[in-house]
Amino acid sequence: MNKSIVVMALALALGLVACKDDTSVSQKAGSAISGTAADFVAGLGEGVDKKMNVTLQADPALAARGLTVTLGKSRGMGSKDAAVYVVADKVFKGKLVARALDAEGTEIGRASAEEEFAADDARYVTFKFNEEMDSQLVRTYAVSAR
Repeated sequence: MNKSIVVMALALALGLVACKDDTSVSQKAGSAISGTAADFVAGLGEGVDKKMNVTLQADPALAARGLTVTLGKSRGMGSKDAAVYVVADKVFKGKLVARALDAEGTEIGRASAEEEFAADDARYVTFKFNEEMDSQLVRTYAVSAR
């Protein structure tokens, strides 16, 4: 018999003898592996989610109109769209504008959305940028209201 097979069989036998509860070694190993896999998948999801987050600059005039922006996300690889979570403390009806800025703060794209919010309302607003804009160059979205 192969020496490595004998060593593995001996290790398995010792592991089984060492188990004092009803949980088998295979169940323990399976639990450990599935827990690690779940942690990995959760971490991967968090990493993807964080990667989609974008930096926002809120125009101070938004607050005067009762609006707050809390989170911005790109819509995924290759997408020119960005979604911004907007909270309205009071009624708002008008145009929201998002300017895409590169690393130097230069505007490289602009999109707007006509929106209507009730008092104490909130939702994601999607800004659709021109196809020519290179979304990989965007570092910040500056959001304002008109």
